[in-house]
Amino acid sequence: MSKLLEYLKYIGIFIIFIVVIALITSLINLIGINTNFINKLSIILTAISFFIISAKASNKLPEKGYILGIKLGLLLVILLILINLIIFKSNLNIDRIIYYIILISSSILGGSFGKNIKIKKLGR
Repeated sequence: MSKLLEYLKYIGIFIIFIVVIALITSLINLIGINTNFINKLSIILTAISFFIISAKASNKLPEKGYILGIKLGLLLVILLILINLIIFKSNLNIDRIIYYIILISSSILGGSFGKNIKIKKLGR
């Protein structure tokens, strides 16, 4: 049950990241910057959020980093697919599949990175 709560915690963090990314890209869009740049920035920021979430999770949980990265990456990608299918009613195409592969790869890298790099806490 504690693993389930940990995964739910990271899903919550991911949702916060997505909301912040949406706010940032919306504000940049108001400035009048090119739409292609905003789309690429959104992809990069989402991949970074996958990396950070997996690195943080692998530092806390006892599983191997890349396995945890795969689990979290797949869980978050499935969540994104469901949101896109239900709310936005967008279809899966080759661009979306490549996007999801990039996100899962970023999650795997983050899991491996977080397991191998120990974060030093202040006061120790």
